[in-house]
This record gives sequence, C-alpha cells and structure tokens, in this order.
Amino acid sequence: MAPKKSNIRQADPAGRASLGIYTNAVHAGQKPSKYGHSGRKDAINATRRIRFQLQRAAQGLLPQERVAHCMRSTLNANGVQVLISAKGASLGNLSRCGSIWQCPICAAKITEGRRQELQQAINIWVAKDGEVYLMSLTFPHQVNQGLKENLKLFSNALRKFKNSRLYKNIMAEIGSAGSVRALEVTHGINGWHPHTHDLVFARKDQLHLLQRLQSAWIDMLIKVGLADRSQMNDMMQAAFDVRNGDYSAQYVAKFGYEPAERSKTMTDEHWGAARELTKSHAKVGKSQSGRTPFMLLRDFIEGDQDAGALFQEFSLHFKGKCQLFWSRNLRKALALPKEKSDIEMAETAEIAERADSAEIATIVEITETEALALPERELVYVLESESWSLVLSRNARCNVLETVEEAGADGVAALLTELAGRHATHQGGFCYQEFGGLWYNKPYWVEL
Repeated sequence: MAPKKSNIRQADPAGRASLGIYTNAVHAGQKPSKYGHSGRKDAINATRRIRFQLQRAAQGLLPQERVAHCMRSTLNANGVQVLISAKGASLGNLSRCGSIWQCPICAAKITEGRRQELQQAINIWVAKDGEVYLMSLTFPHQVNQGLKENLKLFSNALRKFKNSRLYKNIMAEIGSAGSVRALEVTHGINGWHPHTHDLVFARKDQLHLLQRLQSAWIDMLIKVGLADRSQMNDMMQAAFDVRNGDYSAQYVAKFGYEPAERSKTMTDEHWGAARELTKSHAKVGKSQSGRTPFMLLRDFIEGDQDAGALFQEFSLHFKGKCQLFWSRNLRKALALPKEKSDIEMAETAEIAERADSAEIATIVEITETEALALPERELVYVLESESWSLVLSRNARCNVLETVEEAGADGVAALLTELAGRHATHQGGFCYQEFGGLWYNKPYWVEL
C-alpha cells in the first residue's frame, strides 16, 4: 500500500512567513527547542495517547453511537488534513461527536469551555459583592441497585427537594440569584454512585442558613425510596454537604481536570503528569472504590470485561443528559450569553483551531482581534482515503500527530510506509458525511 502525499504547504500564499514544520515555543531561561520544556511536551503526548486509546475503546463498545465516528470518519471525501500550529499537531476534516459522557477527546474540549464559563460566572458574582457556595447531594447506594433506577429516583428527589417550600424560602432568604448543578457518577464496591454539586450564587455569610437544608434533603431521600431511617447516621455524615466560596472556587478550578493521584495508565505515565494540561469530564478517583466512567474504559483496555459492560450501561442511561444545569434567569442575572450545547461547544473548539480570524469572529461571535490571538494552523499533509484507512487499521492516529511534530511531511510519508508493513490490529473502515437527498439536508454517513 503506497502512501499518497499531497497538498504539502511550504509557505503562505499571501507572502507571510510560514510557521514551518517546527514551531519554537521558548520560555525565558530555557534552551531553545521545538516545543519548549520537554517535560511539558511529554505530558501532552502522554495525555493525547491516553485520550485516543480510551476513545478507540469506547468506539468498539458503542458502535451505534456518534462516538464511533468521532475523529475517525471524515466530513467529506477530501481526505484527512494533518495540521500544525504553535500548540502542536492536529487532524482536520474529521467528525466530532460532542459527547461529554462517551468521548474523552470531545469531553476534554467541552469541559474546558464549561470551566472557563463557570469561572467567569463566579468572578462576575464576586465583583457584585456576592459569594458562591458548593452544595453536594448524594444518597446511600448498594451494589444490587441498577443505574437506571437510581438515576430515576435521584432525579425525582432533586426535583421535589428544589420545589419544596423550605428550599425556596431559604434561597429567597440568602438572596440567591440561582445555581449551577453538575452531575457526576462513579462505580465502586457499593455499585453506581450518582451525585451532584451545586454552585449556589447568594449573599455573603449565608452558610448557616444553607446548612438547614440537610434535614430536608435526608427526608426527601426517605420519601422517594432511596433510603430508610436505619441509614440516618450515614446520611447525616455523607448525603449532604455545603461549603463556602473557597471550596466552590477550588471545585471550579479542578472541574474537568484529572487529579494527581491513582491510575498508572497504559502508557506508563501518571495522569497527574499532565494535570494542568488535561481536561476530561471524568476525574480519576483515588481508589477502586470509586471508578469514573473513563477509568472503567481504561480498566477494560487492560482486560477487565466487566468494566466494559459497566461503561456500556453508563453510556445507555447518561446519553442525552446535561452535565451542567443552570437555573432559570441565572445567566441573565450575570449578563452571560445563551448557553451552548455540548456539540456546539465541541464544534466551536474545532472551528477556532481551523478557521482564519475573520471566520472565527463571525462564527464564534468574538472580535477579530481576539480571533487573531488564536493559534494559526498550517496544512502539512493530506491523508487520502487509502492512507487514512491504513492509519486506522494500525491504530496510529497519535503516531501521525507525534511524527509530524518531530519530522514534518517527510516523516509522515515514512510512517505510512512503515505502517504498511505492520499487521492490522483494528478495522480500517470509515465513512464520510454528506447532506441532502432523501434525507432533506440532514447529515448522513456514506461508506467509502
């Protein structure tokens, strides 16, 4: 299978200086190199490998979901673009699923956008002399309880709790402008553990009033059938927690990041090595007692078939759910624009990576000056259908990215020749997206 090379860009057609294959990012006091500090580059590579490996596992477990096409199928039949910028290499003209629950690659982009928006909201509220409190809600759970039923009862408890007279009276008394609720789930020795964290925007020094909600939450858990009075001591300790603004700021700061403990990965790198660079919606727990969904994926890769089945169960029941829920009128009170959907957030990130400043300013609704600050991407190589199928069948998407960063277009051509000599480890088939026809201008997938 001969590699096909085309559209190699050596200089900007408008006469501007080309970024070149190698882009310098040198910090003060450091020896000049292609990408600055080698430890940072190693962390980026390790994180990228992990995400692609986890995504490939999710695609195998969920072949009928959109994640199966993500960063695999193309948007048209024009091939896959291999691009490079000051931030590193990337792949263009590929579909994105926008699934925060199923896809570690899209989740990384979406959660970073959400984190920035949450931080902006806190900053605005604090500037108004307010305070943001972190309220965490959960319930006793057992290994024999299914995720579907737990989610149903938990959702019912949340709805009734927030519609209760006591909750509404306390929110009015503390001057609450609203809240942002984040939904999370882990799986451990006691089964599935859905829980929420609410950022409550209110006046300063209202913690004592919020703590009065503890008994109301526990009573609601008993009322909907998620607990009984024999579990009162456990619920008093763990079912309800509320903390002041310092803790809410810490939660937002780590939102979408993996902490530094637990989990040596398939690449023999600690997740924590890339802590400041990694943004995944699934935080990595400290012990086997609480595995996040992406940890289940990792364990499945390492041979745990039960973990794969649990990830499938999780995906089935979380599909379509919002990770963040803003209460009515809060965004208006903070003068924030309309919230983007997950797929819009993922697509906006992709647009910002591939478009020129004028296009970005139009689509993303920012100034052209702001758009110019975004990294320019330079087309280095185009992988035609046969070459892309070869890359997929050898599970070598990350190899392409690392190679173009180190050796440019010639390196990619040499890699394709080397891949042709390897045995296939995965299916190399993919689709491309078209619009129109009998589908009334809706996108549909066409097999090549």
